[in-house]
Amino acid sequence: MNCKICNSETEIISTQKILQKHSVNYHQCSNCKFIQTDEPFWLEEAYQNIITSLDIGLISRNLYLQKEIPLIIDTVFPQAKIMLDYGGGYGMLVRMLRDLGYNFFRQDLYCENLFAKHFDYSDSQVRKFDILTAFEVFEHLANPLMEIEKMFELSENIIFSTVLIPNPSTGFENWWYVAPETGQHIAFYSIDSLNFIARKFNSHFYTNGNNLHMFSKHKIGNKQIKRVFKSHKSIFELIFPEKRTRTSLLQLDYNSILGNLKQKD
Repeated sequence: MNCKICNSETEIISTQKILQKHSVNYHQCSNCKFIQTDEPFWLEEAYQNIITSLDIGLISRNLYLQKEIPLIIDTVFPQAKIMLDYGGGYGMLVRMLRDLGYNFFRQDLYCENLFAKHFDYSDSQVRKFDILTAFEVFEHLANPLMEIEKMFELSENIIFSTVLIPNPSTGFENWWYVAPETGQHIAFYSIDSLNFIARKFNSHFYTNGNNLHMFSKHKIGNKQIKRVFKSHKSIFELIFPEKRTRTSLLQLDYNSILGNLKQKD
């Protein structure tokens, strides 16, 4: 396979069981280090449940974003008036950010809007937004460049989350983010691959070096970037501070659900 980002040659670095039944190869680009699966023939099966039972971090993730995104908007895009959450799932984050005064709308072709009804893309009066957000979307894209082009048609500024591949990628085999049990994560990005995408779309790329990133057609000052990306704390550290009388059950629950799924199979 050629790389879906830069079209360079790839090599197989791992083979895993997708949905605990399909043997699938993971290919890494020799140039930009992007990692992609075999052509994902299993997606219809994988998306029978849009939000999988293993995604128990959904609420914690939205609490994290509720803290981080207003800081980015107020610091980097203070004049922004209307925003779109692309692949916005149940609409939980849209509702949370609207509650804080940020005029967000939701777009998602596959998931029911439960929390932000009447604030979908189709309800908006505009077709060009000051900011587009895409949280935990990029790793689901079968054709990343095609989908990112659609995003840029909607906004010149994209704030997105996806966890960068381990460096070195020799730890990929056991990396939790691969999530082969769900079959939905099929694209994994490096700094080099995201930089390539930025150049392709005549954009600038900014990152916290871990999970939160930005593309913008406009150059952003170093002071602003340092301010919004100064924290390298994980979601768990931000949402579950160390000084607590009880330890979060999130990881234990994830392991338990995963074990139950494997037993059923």
